[in-house]
Parts: sequence; C-alpha cells; structure tokens
Amino acid sequence: MDRPVGEQPYAFFDLDGTLLPWDTQLMLANFVFRRAGWRRLLLLPVLLALPLKLSGLVSTRTVKRLFLGFLSGLEKTRIEAMADEFVDRVALPAMWPEMVAEIESRRGEGCILVLNTASPGFYAEPIARRLGFDHCVGTEVEIGAGDRLAWPPPFRGPNNKRQAKVEAMRERGWIVPGTGLPLPGAWAYSDSSADLPLLGCAQHGVLVDPRPALAALGRSRGWREIRPARSVSRFQRIVAGVAMFFGCWNPPQGSKR
Repeated sequence: MDRPVGEQPYAFFDLDGTLLPWDTQLMLANFVFRRAGWRRLLLLPVLLALPLKLSGLVSTRTVKRLFLGFLSGLEKTRIEAMADEFVDRVALPAMWPEMVAEIESRRGEGCILVLNTASPGFYAEPIARRLGFDHCVGTEVEIGAGDRLAWPPPFRGPNNKRQAKVEAMRERGWIVPGTGLPLPGAWAYSDSSADLPLLGCAQHGVLVDPRPALAALGRSRGWREIRPARSVSRFQRIVAGVAMFFGCWNPPQGSKR
C-alpha cells in the first residue's frame, strides 16, 4: 500500500454498501458477540443515545464512539488480531464480485486506488491491503500501543464521512489546493448520497445499487450504475442490521478472494 502519488488518475471507493451490501461495523459487532456474548451489554448506552441522536441532541460521531464501545477494554494487539480475522473470515467473503472486478479493472488502467470510508481504520486498512489498494482513509480510533481501548473509544480527527472524506484527501495532497474539480480521469464509487462530495471529486461517478432518488440524480449527471446480481433490499438490510446488532446473524458469503 502507499504507492507514491504521481500523474496516474485516482479511483476512490467507499466501503459499506459499495464494495459489499452490509454495514461493516454491525458485521464486526456480530462477529465479536458470537465469541463474547456479554459484550452485547456494552451497547446499552447506544440504545439510550439513539433517541437523542434522532432529536439532534447527540452527534453521529458521539453515537459511533458509543457503538464502538463494545470493544472497550481490549488491548491494541487483540483488536488488531481480531480485525485481521474478521476481515479474512467475514468481510472479504461478503464482497460483491462485481465490485472486486471494478477494483481490478481500475488497477489494470494504472489508477491509484483509494479506499475512503467512514468505517474505523483498524479494520478498513486490512481490507484495503487485502484488496490491493494503494491508500486507505478511515475514521481513526485512538488505541495506544500496549494500552486497552478506553470507553467510549476516542477518535483522532473527525468521523470520516461526507465532506470530511474530501478534506482528508486534501490534507494528504491527493487534491492539490487550487486544483479544479472534478479531477480529470478520476473515478469515484459509492452507494450513498452522503458521498456526493466524494463523487463530485471525480470525472467518472459510479453509483452502486443506489436508491431511486440518488439513481435519478446520477442519471442527470451522467453517472454509471452498477446493480450487483446479489443485491439486497433496504428491508433486508434493516432486518440483517438488527440481527447483527444483537449478534444473531452472519451475512451470506459472496466472492471469495
């Protein structure tokens, strides 16, 4: 990973709902709860915070920190080992084959591959390495070397979502100040309207299994659409998400890499 930035075009990829149909944080929770069921109790603060989030009194960043509290008390080495096992046994097998093919296609064209996700970096980075990305940007969860993860887990920087994804790329010099957008020859892939800033960075926007309103917007802008053969409905995602939240479900396997 970390190929030097040159004249090659970029290809920016979101993760959840884009490379695979599920929310990877819920997938990780499900993975952990099946091994340590008592950690479900650490999600009680999330249930209390959700009504406050819906009323605008608590930020998405705060709820996310509370949610990741199910890992609190674990040492850095344990979290890293767990992340590697989760990536290999759960996340990678759930990838859409069509999206793995897109990654390979962009790589074959010489693009600099960037995984830019709101998911925590401690497992987004292993995913990026396994899939051959050159760079990865995720939400940075602070885990001190040799320390146990605090509750709620501290973040270094913002929740890497919406405009924060673009700012992260500016900070790393991938979007040079004064450079006009969209970047010529660049690609951006997402399933979500939250990634309109990311999609706006690239000459070629690609929507993955978008909802109707986003699909209509994409057509008006000339963006491509990918509809994976193994797509899932919004209802299926909600049901699966609730099951994962309580550690009662495993996502079906797709592409094996």
